[in-house]
Amino acid sequence: MGFIFGIVNLKGGAINPENVRKLGKAVQWNDFESKIEINSSYGWGYCWNKKRTPKAGIYTSERVAVLCDARIYNSEEFKQSFEFEQPEEAFAKAYLTWGAGFADKFNGDFAAVIIDFQQQKVLLVRDHIGVRPLTYSVKEDLLIFASHEFGIAKSNLANNTLSEEALVRNFNLHKRKKYKLTVFEHIKKIIPGYVTNITTGKIVNTKYWWPEKIRTNRGLTFEMAVSCLRKSLMKSVQVRMEQGTIGAHVSGGIDSSGVAAILADNIDNKARMKGYSWSPESKDGDIDGLNEKELVDEFAEQKGIEVAYLSYKDSANIDDFILPEFEQMPIEIHTMRQACNDDISTLFSGWGGDEFVSLSLRGSINHIVFRLKLLTLFRWIKRWGLKATIGRVRGEILPSIVPFRLSEMAVYKQNGCKFFQSHFVIKHWRAFFFHTEKNIYGFGDRKGFMFRLLYRYHLPQRMDSWALFGERYGIEYKFPLLDKDLLEFWMTIPIKYTIEQMYPRLLYREALRGILVDSVRLRQGKEEAVFYKNCVDRDIRIKKMLEKSPNLYTTSSFLSFFNANEFYKCTVKEPEDMKAFIVGMYDIRFFLRYKGLVEKYVATNPYCMKKHKQNSDSENL
Repeated sequence: MGFIFGIVNLKGGAINPENVRKLGKAVQWNDFESKIEINSSYGWGYCWNKKRTPKAGIYTSERVAVLCDARIYNSEEFKQSFEFEQPEEAFAKAYLTWGAGFADKFNGDFAAVIIDFQQQKVLLVRDHIGVRPLTYSVKEDLLIFASHEFGIAKSNLANNTLSEEALVRNFNLHKRKKYKLTVFEHIKKIIPGYVTNITTGKIVNTKYWWPEKIRTNRGLTFEMAVSCLRKSLMKSVQVRMEQGTIGAHVSGGIDSSGVAAILADNIDNKARMKGYSWSPESKDGDIDGLNEKELVDEFAEQKGIEVAYLSYKDSANIDDFILPEFEQMPIEIHTMRQACNDDISTLFSGWGGDEFVSLSLRGSINHIVFRLKLLTLFRWIKRWGLKATIGRVRGEILPSIVPFRLSEMAVYKQNGCKFFQSHFVIKHWRAFFFHTEKNIYGFGDRKGFMFRLLYRYHLPQRMDSWALFGERYGIEYKFPLLDKDLLEFWMTIPIKYTIEQMYPRLLYREALRGILVDSVRLRQGKEEAVFYKNCVDRDIRIKKMLEKSPNLYTTSSFLSFFNANEFYKCTVKEPEDMKAFIVGMYDIRFFLRYKGLVEKYVATNPYCMKKHKQNSDSENL
């Protein structure tokens, strides 16, 4: 548990100790404790929830100093090369032993900062997938870093000007995102799988994790692949199990429930485990379609664990909806509060399964067609039917061969420009009308499909937010399906095993045989009628409450590029259909989130206030 933070003078000059303390205070939530070390040219520290034991630490030697927030899952491998007691010491010795490529040796969840006194440089690094967050800002000769960008912004040590590029890219769901951008122009994220080397006047990002270079094991049979995958899955869960009460996401889907099943089979006392489901605790009225709660209940009974369900009428839902710091699934905040009340210290999730070990048949038709696998194509049509196959071709192949689609322009015109002042649209016309999301399906390389999903960086985007708020509630999230060793084994499996039998998620399903209840393990599709209906009803209630609060749609001069009235029109307007309703709620939340960001971090920032006053004075001349 814990966040890290610090200030380093890149030229070796003095730093202001009070600024380090100010940063530390800004990074932490209420009821946190902290430890700070001040040196002549740098000061840093870490903070943690008082209910938990810190997992961050500091190590200093004559050559290097290390501050890290880390969990290492392959410690025994390092002990063949050197002895160490704490993760921070392991990072120092690994860097001194293997140089810049040291990070690839670790299988773990980590964010670390290394000061190399001899070479006068600072290295910032995160784990391969981005479980632990890390951000930074460079102001003249000072490097300011922290686990999350909101801590740096709250300290007012950096310029908190909003990033207009990030705003435009994040506004439309079809835009190509830049993960390293935060909502603040001068605060950046460290990219997972990279080492960022910072010296005076120079920042170099070097990729250390190259999963695309892993070779396929042609000698691996299907049976061997299933057996090894099963062992790897079990190990990835077991190495993350800790003392205390453990929580796990549970659903009618196989990703999270598969993880929860392995956890339940390996925990010493079922009373130490509790499941958390997004399914509603009760359903109102008759709803046609699947109620996932029935599957979750069956799972819970078989494994002998208790499961908590959600209340979609919680009065806090509207506050969660407009949290300025949270990602697009505020529903998880409710789960965090539940887990906090149950004194859960770790919460397991199946996040990331869809992209790799639980890969569906998405992108398969591209692999079949572009690789001219005609026999397989005939088998596909026989299995799924001609109509469904044509639908796949339209949705997955055409976007790969048609470079520009007029329909995309219509989306942007309908869903973007009207919410912004004309001068702002003209200023950012490239971002508004181009920079569309890269096509993920490609020209038949099914492994390439997985890598394109990986490099969209939607996985760490969610994990960043969950890490930030998880710490607030004393919860550490675990994502065993994104374990580095597991993913690297997955990349060795012949891709034909994910397609040949025309059955989605076949390897994962087979690996969970006898572990996960068959009603969930063999379930196809993701329809969740009751869950979906409750989400819609909740959003309708939120929308009606927002309709009664037109004062929320006034903007400060810091948001002069917004047409606030258009967002209010979107709130009071009756949507044409469900798609329009969902998109409209996204737009409303986007505006309210940015308004909250400005009020909390920009309007009180000295740099922003000074620049804003200068701009206002020049306009009045």
